Amino acid sequence: MRVPVDKVASAVKMGAAAKREQDVPVRVAVFVDATATRFLIDTVRHALVPSTTSGLVRVDRLGEDPVAIKPDTDVVLVLSCGSDRLQSAVRELVVGGAPVCVLCESSVEAPFIQSDTPVLGLIAAQDADHLLGQLSEWIMDRTDKQTAFAACFAFMRRAASNRVIASTVAANALTGALVFIPGADYPVMTLAQIGMLFQLASAYDKPIRLERAYEAAGVVVSGLAVRAVARQLSSRAGYGAFAVKALCAAAGTYAMGRALTLVYESDIDYEPVNRVVLGVADRVRQAFAGGAETARQE
Repeated sequence: MRVPVDKVASAVKMGAAAKREQDVPVRVAVFVDATATRFLIDTVRHALVPSTTSGLVRVDRLGEDPVAIKPDTDVVLVLSCGSDRLQSAVRELVVGGAPVCVLCESSVEAPFIQSDTPVLGLIAAQDADHLLGQLSEWIMDRTDKQTAFAACFAFMRRAASNRVIASTVAANALTGALVFIPGADYPVMTLAQIGMLFQLASAYDKPIRLERAYEAAGVVVSGLAVRAVARQLSSRAGYGAFAVKALCAAAGTYAMGRALTLVYESDIDYEPVNRVVLGVADRVRQAFAGGAETARQE
């Protein structure tokens, strides 16, 4: 079963859309209280180094003067281990409209924050991985710029990829369960998986280049293999065939997503393969050109 041309065109459009999402401006405001420890400052400073030109981090001290944020701010982070100024400063920042998160080492240092809300949160940790893991999830829950944030800040990429994979797995599981026409589900699921590829590539700041074609080919071939397995199993499942198809679709999509994530995290160098492919393509082009010239002379 081949993927129809209109599906390929849709996949290309998905790639362009993912690139646009990646390039959306990201603005983070960071306020540092005098009580903030070296651990908090160093952890956040190293994490918030933008990887793309669309990211901007504004840093200011939290003093006695009133504080405010710029209108284009996406999220506000306050580093503090508790001070008399903290509560009033947070109140001033929340009025600015962007979600505010207080980062500290213990929840007792910000007792006025009893629970997370859409506009205010608290993350208390003394371990860098735990702190950044919670922060990435907190930001993802409060922004519609998930791809742009992930591309800009490396510590957010795992959280973004988890969400992209989970969404595609759910969609393909539903397709596998509800599409009853033999073969009709394959183009739909393949399109979703290629869309996942583009979203993951954008989240990991991987541009749309020749290597995406290798990965897309891998997705298509893997999809065919999953489809073959699903057909074999569902033919023996009787009335439970729809559940088998859904499970195969979900498992196959999940495996593809994890494999792509591993590829992007490993930062594989495709240059040797690109040289071989481009060399072969050039020789084929020259052979066709030579054949055409010989035909004209005859």
